[in-house]
Amino acid sequence: MDNMGNRRFKRADFNVKGFITCENEECPVSVINISLKGILVVPDHEACPELGETYPLRISLPHSDISILTEARLMHRENQHYGFRFDSIEADGMIHLRRLMELNVSTED
Repeated sequence: MDNMGNRRFKRADFNVKGFITCENEECPVSVINISLKGILVVPDHEACPELGETYPLRISLPHSDISILTEARLMHRENQHYGFRFDSIEADGMIHLRRLMELNVSTED
C-alpha cells in the first residue's frame, strides 16, 4: 500500500549528501527527499541503523559550508531506503530547512 497520499507534510526532492553517525562512525547517505519532519535517504554503503533508534544526522547543503544538524529516529526501512523522523533539530538548522522547503516545494492549489 502506498502511503504517499497520506503524508501530512510536503516533501521536497533533494539530491545532496548527508551523514548518519552510527557506532561512532559517520556513514555517508544520499538524500532522496526531505520535509520539515523527516528525511528519506539511501546509504552509500552497508549501514547499521536499527529501527526505532535515534542517530545524529548531518545534511550538507550544496554550494556552501552550511550543514543542518539533527537527531533523527529511523522509522522505516524498505529495500535500501531509510526513512527518518527528526526528533530534534538545531535552531539555525530549522531556519535553513524552512528556507530549503520554500525554494523546493511547488505550491499546487
